[in-house]
Amino acid sequence: MPEIGQAPSDAEVIGRVLGGDTEAFAILVDRYQNTFAAYAKYMTGSLDEAADIVQDSLVRAYKALGRCKDRANFKGWLFRIVTNQCKTYLARRKRRPTESLDARDDLRAEEDPSGDAEAAEARRRVHAALQELPVDQREALVLKYVQGLSIPEMAEMLKTSVAALKMRLLRGRGALRERLGDLIS
Repeated sequence: MPEIGQAPSDAEVIGRVLGGDTEAFAILVDRYQNTFAAYAKYMTGSLDEAADIVQDSLVRAYKALGRCKDRANFKGWLFRIVTNQCKTYLARRKRRPTESLDARDDLRAEEDPSGDAEAAEARRRVHAALQELPVDQREALVLKYVQGLSIPEMAEMLKTSVAALKMRLLRGRGALRERLGDLIS
């Protein structure tokens, strides 16, 4: 049991949920929902789709919780579920036409409530450039620069080598530089 005032570990929460305290799953939802929503938003380019993906991923995780072999690494297990949901969404999106975020005036107006139009335009361009990158490069850049993970943490989560991950980051940064040259210079 955790000490007073200390949050229970993921493994402890999973034990409680599997032991019948289904309400305890809310602890894991609160712990990871925002982190993965940010990741999914950058991967899909859509806040609404990101929310749906995270919600669906959490439902899938809940239903399959008994199959989580490494309870201490629930975050990594959930990350793989969210990643797979993002990739499924992106594959489906390629097969059907969608409205560009740029075409939505209502989104552009809400994007920058402080009125800093120049910063809003820069964010929009970076976001659009990210969406043009291959999924593996986008994923690496989002994990490193948005989520703030270290390369070893990323390699473990993505089940890939550090060298392969460094190459994805290098290529992703190069591709962003090509697309955003005047913004970065």
